[in-house]
Amino acid sequence: MSLKGILKSILGKPSKKSNPLQPPIASSSSSSTSYSSSSSLPTRQYSYDVFPSFSGQDVRRTFLSHFVEGLKSKGIKTFIDNGIMRSESINSELIRAIKESRVAVVILSKNYSSSSWCLNELELIMECRDTLGQTVMPIFYDVDPSDVRKQTGDFGKAFEESCHGKTEEQKEKWTKALNQVAVIAGEHSVSWASEAEMISKIVMDVANELPSTDFDRLVGIEAHVKEVKSMLSLASDEVKIVGIWGPAGIGKTTIARALYDQVSSNFQLKFYMENLEGKKKVLIHGTIRLKHYLQKDLLSGVLDYRDMKILDLQETQFRLNHQRVLLVLDDLLPEELQALGDIIKGLRFGSKVIVTSEDIDTLRECGSNEIQTYRVAFPSSEKAMQIFSYSAFGQSSPPRGYLEHAVEVTKLVTPIPLGLKVLGSYLRGKSKDEWIVTLSTLRTSPYDDKHIWRVIRFAYDQLSYKHKYILYELQSGIDLDENVNKAIFFLAQRDWDVEKGIQTLADMALISKLGDGRIIMHYLVQYCAKKFMWPD
Repeated sequence: MSLKGILKSILGKPSKKSNPLQPPIASSSSSSTSYSSSSSLPTRQYSYDVFPSFSGQDVRRTFLSHFVEGLKSKGIKTFIDNGIMRSESINSELIRAIKESRVAVVILSKNYSSSSWCLNELELIMECRDTLGQTVMPIFYDVDPSDVRKQTGDFGKAFEESCHGKTEEQKEKWTKALNQVAVIAGEHSVSWASEAEMISKIVMDVANELPSTDFDRLVGIEAHVKEVKSMLSLASDEVKIVGIWGPAGIGKTTIARALYDQVSSNFQLKFYMENLEGKKKVLIHGTIRLKHYLQKDLLSGVLDYRDMKILDLQETQFRLNHQRVLLVLDDLLPEELQALGDIIKGLRFGSKVIVTSEDIDTLRECGSNEIQTYRVAFPSSEKAMQIFSYSAFGQSSPPRGYLEHAVEVTKLVTPIPLGLKVLGSYLRGKSKDEWIVTLSTLRTSPYDDKHIWRVIRFAYDQLSYKHKYILYELQSGIDLDENVNKAIFFLAQRDWDVEKGIQTLADMALISKLGDGRIIMHYLVQYCAKKFMWPD
């Protein structure tokens, strides 16, 4: 399980100028500045997840059949046009299917432009992209994107034949649709040695485009997401930059990730760029080198070619500046934001940027004076109790016999979601006597503030040697951007039940296991694992 692109933190990281032992406490008030008018995209009823547009003679019995089976294996509902009689114009059933699909996959093959039916489908798909926010994913199947965009080569000849006898107005509409779809990032069949691998990649990309409900049960997340969405003005053609800020563990990254999952389907291009902590250690820092590296990393990521070598930076940025783009820049350093400033300034067509940071001044380094900021408030005492109770008892409020102790616990620590989760997870299943001992330990903690660091260090100190060692090895893999499987294999040589140990750490909220098997860890937990496993 590769850690490239993994979130290093669920709830944010500090400014590198901060001392982890004495981090600043933000005010408990909530504020947001420069609010924009609230707006949203039209409410849509979806009948299908995917609508494939294709030339049957080129791909129906080959690529398409395997692609549809791949989608089916993932539980993705796909429109199938079996039994529909094709003619010059598309019928009402197809029009409804296109409009009621979340994602349109356009398979541009050699004979695609020879079909008026296909061209009419494409025209409607591009209209739905603009008016309904439909996601469009092109696949260039044995055709060159430039031939599609310019209507040249064999693709262009077939297009000219389709235009014969048509009005100039119709030809212009088809030309516009082909120009638009050609500059959207997509897969090129000639870039793949194996069609099976390409199909697997596309199926996974489609699955990632579909909405997630992972954040539905997070206390208070809906209100934060609603506020930031209103600031983004999703339906407007304005470029919007919104900064989310607040102390470590408050939930900045959780909000950003929830937003990304909810609205990314409304954008042709999107990318979630997290802090590059592990990579920074191997970079030779210099302004020009850093700028070049980060720009390439961002551009390759937003075009969904994570490992590709961008040969023409200008051409790649041209594509970016002619699409509706969503960027999430999660906890980047000031110099990283400065390095990406030119790309941010060049965005057009209603693109949106979300930046997270502990420091409001850092947000201003993204190259724009028009950034709007949203400060994440501490949860109310009621919501803090809910967060704690879900972790400690698996329900929204404490059982009657534990209410007094639970109230005291939440008063002893700053109501930061991550700290509440860690402490609640530690106390889960403990007896009342153990609760009393924990309360006494927290009261006499050598750290005289109530910051989240106090809770993280307390939970770490309660770990056995084996669990601390497992945490250390996992931290090392994350810190060095290596494969965690390597660390797990190494630990297994000691005859430890590593899988059980990892699950224990997850149960204590010291690590998180994502649905795809990846492991993430908050920076304060990483600090403990690195600093106190082998103390100086």
